[in-house]
Formats: sequence, C-alpha cells, structure tokens
Amino acid sequence: MPAVTEGPGRRSRGIVQVLPFLLDLVVPLAAFYALTAAGVSSFWSLIVGGSLTGVISVANTIRRRKLDALGLLVIAEIALSLVLIATTRDPRLVLARNSLYLALAGIWVLASAVIRRPVTISTSKAFAARSGGQPGVAAVDWLAANSAPFMRIHRGLSAFWGVMFLVYAVVRVVIIYHTSVSRAVSITEIPGVIAIGICLIASRQAGKRLEALVVERLRQSGENAAN
Repeated sequence: MPAVTEGPGRRSRGIVQVLPFLLDLVVPLAAFYALTAAGVSSFWSLIVGGSLTGVISVANTIRRRKLDALGLLVIAEIALSLVLIATTRDPRLVLARNSLYLALAGIWVLASAVIRRPVTISTSKAFAARSGGQPGVAAVDWLAANSAPFMRIHRGLSAFWGVMFLVYAVVRVVIIYHTSVSRAVSITEIPGVIAIGICLIASRQAGKRLEALVVERLRQSGENAAN
C-alpha cells in the first residue's frame, strides 16, 4: 500500500478515532467521583456513569447509521443495567459487568480466528481503503480467499486480541473483589490500557507483514492488467 505521509489531517483523524475510547474511560470515572462526592451511593454512581457511556455509544451508532456488533453490545449493556437496577444494589456487581462484555468479546474474537473469517481482516480492509483505495480493498479480499500466510497472520492476531480480552476480564474481577469500590473504579482500567498497548504493538508488527503481502498482490495485479 502506498505510504501515507504524516500531517495535520491524519493526526486529526487519529484523535477522532481514539476519542470514543477516551470518553469510555473518562466519563464513568468522572461521573462516579462527582456523584459520590455529592452524596450519591456507589451503586447509583456506577449506574449513572455507565449509562452516560451507553448514551455516547448509542449516539455513535446512530451517527454511523449501522447496527453492528458494537451497537448490539451497547444494547446488551443497557439491558443488563436495567436488570441490575431491578435485582441488586451491589456496586461491585455493577462494576464487574464490563468484565462480562470483555469476556464475550474475547470469546467472539477467538471464535472468529478458529471457525470463521478473523475480525482483524475488517481492520486491514479499512487501512487498505484509506491508503490504497479500491484496489487495496480488492487485494485484501483476494488474499483472504487465496493466501495461507495472510490468513495465518490474521488468525494469530485475532487469537492474541481474544486472549488479551479474556485475561483483562479476569484481572478486572480480581481487582474489583479484592479492593474497595472507589479504588477499583480508579485502577480497573489500568490493566486494560496495558493490554491494549501490547495488542497495538503486536498489531503494528503483524501489520508490516500484512502490508508487504498486500503490496505484492497489488504489484501482481498491476502486471496482470498490463498484460
């Protein structure tokens, strides 16, 4: 794929892409401490903080005009929040609910690596579309259908992300049930940031090999078209 030079436009797009993840981290944390400082119970502070994140996610789903897996996960989160409100007042259980979503996501990503098309291929197509246009997308589709090395890299990468999701889910539960609620709120995301950082490094390394395969496929396509 053609190299893309760094510039203000690309940096701006990067910030826009990262912003939803930052909001998912900051909004519940800020809401929890603000509400508990105002005298609201830990249970309701966690429910409100999680609901605010849900509102942001719903708005993003509406903006995309597409109910994808993320949108379905948001709907499931809202439904579970309503169940928790009706059945329990345990703040630790409310805080631990995200571990369930992480575990489900991890299982889904792992399953995609084993029994279906790895989910990381969609990311490859998005990068190929931005840097190589439609020929880049066509090259990714061809490689997904015909290249064993391409699929092997993606299956390994998807499996790695899936395992990291599951590990993070377990670590969250351990933290939540072995420390105070207020402390758990502030530190449960730290292992997640570390896990995502490790996954991004692994993705970057895999991306170099995937890009080489895509570039080679584009070269072959160009030669075939010339002939």
